[in-house]
Amino acid sequence: MYHIEKSIKNIINYSFLPDTSNIIHIGYGIDSNYIRCCATSIISFCKNNPQENFHFYIMISNLDEISKNKFHLLAKQNSINITIYEIDISFFKQLPSRLAFPLPTYFRFILPSILKDLDKIFYIDADVICINNASEFFNTKLNTNIIAAVPDTIDTATNRNNDLGLKNHIYFNAGVIIINIKKWNLLNIFDKLIKEILTDPKKFYMLDQDALNLILTQKIAYLPKKFNYFNGFYPWHKDSITNKEIILLHFTSSPKPWDLGWEVSSMSNDYNRDLYKTYENQTPWKNASPVYPKHYRRLRIYSQDLYHHGYYLSSIKYYILYLLTKLKK
Repeated sequence: MYHIEKSIKNIINYSFLPDTSNIIHIGYGIDSNYIRCCATSIISFCKNNPQENFHFYIMISNLDEISKNKFHLLAKQNSINITIYEIDISFFKQLPSRLAFPLPTYFRFILPSILKDLDKIFYIDADVICINNASEFFNTKLNTNIIAAVPDTIDTATNRNNDLGLKNHIYFNAGVIIINIKKWNLLNIFDKLIKEILTDPKKFYMLDQDALNLILTQKIAYLPKKFNYFNGFYPWHKDSITNKEIILLHFTSSPKPWDLGWEVSSMSNDYNRDLYKTYENQTPWKNASPVYPKHYRRLRIYSQDLYHHGYYLSSIKYYILYLLTKLKK
């Protein structure tokens, strides 16, 4: 058994809650690429649920001083509590990772161990924003289940269940999870997850999400998709769920709303185009510049999107940048 407390390098508390009764506890696991959107997610919960008392927990390997000061300001301006755990990732380096899923994706595993005195934690991916009142979500009853989560898309579920050998299982997305902390710890879920992954790492293409599905099967309360609505996968037309019904919007695909290329991408539409920015501009990260593509293929896609929107000169510019970046690889 690994005592996860050994991985905590530093704890920073920003406490500005005037009322510490009936607190909603929300946790994030991020790296440096998701700092600004984590803050945006936090402010979106605050603005759409002003009646709630929030305590947010952020797990990150290292947080720079500028970001610490900004989180302090975010907590003070919105009368919330923010606790930052700086985590030593040495233990997690034995686990598989991918470019799209770096090691901090496993931080959701350790929330119940670190916050063992709580009854329930709402784990939220940092690319999820709350766009309507979430009282129904916060009042979810877990009963005898260990977690509650939203089913993934049919294609993903079919593929992952087949690879994992799961029968009669509804594969869920791990971007939004409600965790029964007492039950999780009582059944040593953390140890079981790590053991399973290390036994056959190649089996877990979706890494922590696959492991969670495998270990927690038949112990899950399933939530409606309005509590983890996948931007880019679900439709936005009149026959789909209406915009007013969506509670938590999950930007699962690239480009993300903070990326260069978002405004002309197929992921962006008249409803969601400025939605993320509206919330980000209410944080200390307001007016932050778009993030330049980290992979040359994103430059090619951005060039194509620009062309389709009639920005021909810009399209040519970014296609040349794509070719030059590709040649350097």
